Parts: sequence; structure tokens; C-alpha cells
Amino acid sequence: MASAISEWTTIGVNSGNPSAQGLNVPIVPGTNGQVRHECLMWLDGTDAVYTKPFDFPITGDFTIILNGTLNQLDDDAGNIDVDIEGSIDGVNYIKLDDLIATWDAGGGSETETVAVAIYDYDGKGRMPYMRLSLNPSADADCVAADENIKITIILHSL
Repeated sequence: MASAISEWTTIGVNSGNPSAQGLNVPIVPGTNGQVRHECLMWLDGTDAVYTKPFDFPITGDFTIILNGTLNQLDDDAGNIDVDIEGSIDGVNYIKLDDLIATWDAGGGSETETVAVAIYDYDGKGRMPYMRLSLNPSADADCVAADENIKITIILHSL
């Protein structure tokens, strides 16, 4: 299996496991973070892997959590460069922000890690189409269904 990405899922409660989404990232009830958007990414190879364009409106800052459930990666993915990209037409993307230049996700003999970043809406802007790009420096060889990175986005304003 080559690198793959799931559809975005909107989750509004802290219970239940939506189909193919694994465990939820726990959020304290009553905060804006209770509503979140999640997808899964399987890293296989060293080419950049892109999420599907966000299918939810971006109207302010948001938090990105990578591998918040500490899913196991088959091999060490090396340092992963994480970017936010934007597009006018949904085809030609440019980098809006270098969110995380060197996330050591772990994997293989290394302990898996969580990464967190905040996208600065006022400083970096928005475009009609936006997505995340993850570019590993080594082949994580994540091909099994449970060897994914869960990507969670929590909007700061609803």
C-alpha cells in the first residue's frame, strides 16, 4: 500500500469511535475544542503526503494535533516536515506556513511522539482550499490499518 489518507470526519462528543477513526483525542467537555475535525494518514515512502482539502470553514486560528493517540508506526519516519498549504483553484497549492520543521514522530525502535502546532490565521491568512502536508525524511512503512497518524484540528472559534 502506498501512502494514503482518509476523509475528514467531524466529531462533536468525546465518546464513540467513528468508523475507521480509532480512539478519539480526549477533550475536556465544555470547551470550544469539543468539536474537532479528524483524519488518518498512512506514511509509506519519503514523498510528501497531503490531507484532503479541509471541508470545514477556517475563520480563525486553529490547533493541529498529530498522532494524539500515539498510534504505532512500523518504522522510524525520521523528521517530518509539516506545512499548511493553500490554493485558489484546489489544484495549484502554495505553502502558507511551515508549522513544524522537524517533528520526530518516532516509530520502529523509537517511542512514538505527539506534535502540536497552532496556525496563525491573522498572520498567515486563508485560501479557498487548504490542506496539511506531511513530508517524512525516512520511510515509516505504515501500511497496516492500525499504523496511522491521526490528525486532529480544533478550531479556536466556532
